[in-house]
Amino acid sequence: MRDVSSLTVRIPKSLHKKVKEIGKLENKSLNEIIRELLKDWSKKGEEKMLYDAFSKVYEDDVEYALHAQSEVVLNENSKKI
Repeated sequence: MRDVSSLTVRIPKSLHKKVKEIGKLENKSLNEIIRELLKDWSKKGEEKMLYDAFSKVYEDDVEYALHAQSEVVLNENSKKI
């Protein structure tokens, strides 16, 4: 079995009902929906942290920041191939 954690989330019944209905239409469980949302949210947070870090480096050393950013872009593009 995969390494997983359990989580209890309390949401309004009306929201729970809406999410279950939409999940049913998309053939997704509530668990899948929450996992996807958390994955997207954490990716956005990581991107913001990376942007903030590059912004700080940029203030100190423009050339280094541009080089570091290009490495990240090249690395991301190679993952898509």
